[in-house]
Amino acid sequence: MIVMKFGGTSVKDEAAIGRVISIVRSRLRERPLVVVSALSKVTRMLCELAQEAEAQHDDNVKALLSRLRERHFDLARKLLASRPELLEEAIGEVEEIIGKLETFVGGVCLIGELSRRSEARIISTGEVLSSTIISYAFNAEGVSCRLIDARRMIITDDNYISAQPDMETTEANVRRIVGQESKGVDIVLTQGFIASTGAGAPSVLGFEGSDYSAAIFGSALDAERVEIWTDVDGIRTTDPRFIGSTRKIDVISYEEAAEMAVMGARVLHPLTIEPARKRNIPIRVLNSTNPECEGSSVVRSDEAPGGPKSVAFRSEILFVRIRSSRLEGVTRMLGKVFAVLYPKRIPVTLAKATESEVCLVIPEEVDGLAEAFDEIRKWAEVTVYRDKSFIAVIGRDIVGFEGLGDKVIGFSGKVYMANVGANMMSESFVIDRDRLQVTLERLHDYIFEQ
Repeated sequence: MIVMKFGGTSVKDEAAIGRVISIVRSRLRERPLVVVSALSKVTRMLCELAQEAEAQHDDNVKALLSRLRERHFDLARKLLASRPELLEEAIGEVEEIIGKLETFVGGVCLIGELSRRSEARIISTGEVLSSTIISYAFNAEGVSCRLIDARRMIITDDNYISAQPDMETTEANVRRIVGQESKGVDIVLTQGFIASTGAGAPSVLGFEGSDYSAAIFGSALDAERVEIWTDVDGIRTTDPRFIGSTRKIDVISYEEAAEMAVMGARVLHPLTIEPARKRNIPIRVLNSTNPECEGSSVVRSDEAPGGPKSVAFRSEILFVRIRSSRLEGVTRMLGKVFAVLYPKRIPVTLAKATESEVCLVIPEEVDGLAEAFDEIRKWAEVTVYRDKSFIAVIGRDIVGFEGLGDKVIGFSGKVYMANVGANMMSESFVIDRDRLQVTLERLHDYIFEQ
């Protein structure tokens, strides 16, 4: 069995879904479990819907619901035009899903309060809608398909928006349910991203968590491989939206891919790697608009070459210096800082410490950050540097690549912090944001074009 996950851009419209059906059809001998995301930009629309409902903007809520309904109705009509009996059923199911959402959002709008649990309920609707229509499309094209609700299988904790799966329960559910539901059909289809708590409440695996879902399914089923279908030819040496001359990475290790994700590369959800690595299941990153391309393979480190693989970056970060007037010691400094940040779920990309100072790289616009800094200021000086970016060169044995730091200083004009990852997989730098583009271009050329 293989797992095939198709992201939002791969299922964005009639043509894209037609390509998906063709790709899946070519792999029927391998008994695929197909995982789909919401249609492109629908999750963003649902997030906006939740915010407008909380703000009690009734007219905006109605407009967003109307757009949501019409987009999915229009897609169903195009995909199922030749099968009116299936179209009628699909439209009925889509209307039922959106009708329930409309009622729920109306309640949020009435009271003007949006809990994390309610937010998860709203934003999980996109995958339910897309999978419903796509399952009908498969059947209409002669590929017998059975839809399984992922919320029956992936069971999580109560952290509704970035929920953590109970892997033991989840894997048992996946093996049992997929084993039962796959009988007598060509494929089974399910959703990425969405799950439910032990009590049955909706939860989601963090934004862009569909990759993670696919890896969980792959691990549970001991799949031959997990395929992640996107709209680019595999994993690139940097973000092609910023650099036109990127190269495809043919083979990369689990550890390097995980480091890329953590450091800001929009390749795979950071948690995707571990379930596959534990079972030694290869991950292939492929392009649904160019299925003939072999893409990139994520494999064991002894199967991947060494050297630089990628330049990752985060364009909008805060660089924070926390200084104590006392020599606290490294352990105590880190302990005191993270005793404040961890309970508030403040994400830290990078931390570096001396006996009296801690430097942090933190994403901008993080909830609870001001309160955390106020608490730390009771015993230390906190300086926040804005308009900064973070750039990292990733690859096994990266420390053996000479002259990297000097080049970054020369390209950027100033480096506020430099760091070699504890796993020796990355060398990273904090620079001024207005120097990011030129630094990225020159650094990428220096590493990959020389």
